[in-house]
Amino acid sequence: MKYFFEIAIVLILFFSLNACSQTETRKSAIAAATIPASSYPDSSLIIATHTEFTRTHYPERIAEFKKNPLETGDIVFLGNSITEQGGDWGAKVNSTKAKNRGISGDTTDGVLARLAELIYYKPQQVFILIGINDLFREDMTSEKVFNNILKIVHQIYDGSPTTEIFIQSILPTNTVTLKEKILLTNALLTNSEATEPYKLISLHTHFATQDGLMNMELSTDGVHLNENGYAVWAHKIMHLIHE
Repeated sequence: MKYFFEIAIVLILFFSLNACSQTETRKSAIAAATIPASSYPDSSLIIATHTEFTRTHYPERIAEFKKNPLETGDIVFLGNSITEQGGDWGAKVNSTKAKNRGISGDTTDGVLARLAELIYYKPQQVFILIGINDLFREDMTSEKVFNNILKIVHQIYDGSPTTEIFIQSILPTNTVTLKEKILLTNALLTNSEATEPYKLISLHTHFATQDGLMNMELSTDGVHLNENGYAVWAHKIMHLIHE
């Protein structure tokens, strides 16, 4: 009798878990079905400022975003490889609402092309770090990058005025020729904060050495961050996160 009772308990647990799993699957399918197709860039879209790698990786990441869409009230981390390689931002900032919307190699043009999902779901907060891949290009000036970042801010604000927008200053690199372009872009962002609908987070100073280059104790290659670097970043913004 005891044997059959134990079997019954196991079967009840099995079917309960299976039902929960199917419910979650149905919820995901329903959520995906209700998202307008226009909320994501078409897979054939070519961004002129993307490298060959990013032209392949960008649509791959967009496909992942479609499968795992945002939810209203999320906290979105938006950017390039520095954001994408942060992985689980929820664990980093201790929030179940945090979502990673970083794409390796992305540029300000690439971000502008994929804001519809974010605007549709109206996140609670968005933390943006973008621009370094633009600045690596000889044809991109600090002023152009700054203006594109403002376009990103304005599109989010116009489409989701209740979203709190944080712009994070561009991090230093170990490339000496980029130093002045980075500093000028950050200066432009600093000077416009008072008149634009965003709050500036000055990350640059926490990663730069006295000569204005990347502190290699926080980086893997002079551009991207190691775990120490991500810990510094998370510590800097933790108090701003709304759970």
